[in-house]
Amino acid sequence: MSPLWWIQIAADLVLAAAVALLLLRLRRRGQGGLPPAPKELERFVTEARGLAQEFDRLLSEKRELVNTTLSTLDARIAQMQKMVQELEDRLAQSRSQPAAALDADGMAAFRRKVLELSRQGLDPARIAEATGRPRGEVELVLGLSSSS
Repeated sequence: MSPLWWIQIAADLVLAAAVALLLLRLRRRGQGGLPPAPKELERFVTEARGLAQEFDRLLSEKRELVNTTLSTLDARIAQMQKMVQELEDRLAQSRSQPAAALDADGMAAFRRKVLELSRQGLDPARIAEATGRPRGEVELVLGLSSSS
């Protein structure tokens, strides 16, 4: 939860406690046998109005925060759906193309690189290191090239 949520919750608790305190104060004064004085009632009503306005303000801030959070989440969901669709499209495309066609260009480039490095005088271990492929694969390419 974001820190704003915790601040909102704390403000709500303080506001609820203030209303409870006002009601308790009014109740205690009413138990003394004498009804509360009009000035006290006026002050109570004024305080209650102020608290109600503060509560409304906090509620609208909370509503705005929730709407912002929801719109952010909607945007993220849309972005994720787009990514999923792109991945599904790529997967469907890769399934429709034969594996040999996908790998042919990469293998041809690898063979050319191996032969070029071999012509420069590098041994199979160094060629394997330079190309990032296993030594056996390099030796196989060199062996097939010399037999052709």
